[in-house]
Amino acid sequence: MKIQHLLLQAGIVLAGTVATCVSSYAEDTYSLTAAADLKWADTGPQFPNTHVVILDGDPGKPNVVALRWRCPAHYKFLPHTHPGTERVTVLSGTILVAIGERYDAAKLTQVGPGAHFVIPAKAPHYGECIDETVLEIHTPGPLGTTYVNPTDDPSKKM
Repeated sequence: MKIQHLLLQAGIVLAGTVATCVSSYAEDTYSLTAAADLKWADTGPQFPNTHVVILDGDPGKPNVVALRWRCPAHYKFLPHTHPGTERVTVLSGTILVAIGERYDAAKLTQVGPGAHFVIPAKAPHYGECIDETVLEIHTPGPLGTTYVNPTDDPSKKM
């Protein structure tokens, strides 16, 4: 009896989960954007001289956001956090990345095209783009960036 009751509960939970997933995706529509049609924009003052394109989602709302981020060669970014987990694929170029509250070049790991890494929500991370690098990032919105040391935030230096 106990096993049947647990199976019934699991079935109800699974049915609710599937219904939720189906209803959340039911509002999505088919879209396709050719690489040549992507509209890159300036990322803004927190990451100067970099560019971003939003592929899917609304960065200001609670939803899944897919974006591409492009940084120039020798671009260094200091320890910062984001509110959501970042799932990152390197599309081109090479990036050095590490987790930690202080920039430590000895801890940097080189990541190249085709590699994938995950930065947990609120985990301080930092790095450097060795050459022009394009990353594809999937993360929950709303997006945000907080520098571990507020004086490292380029937007505060303007």
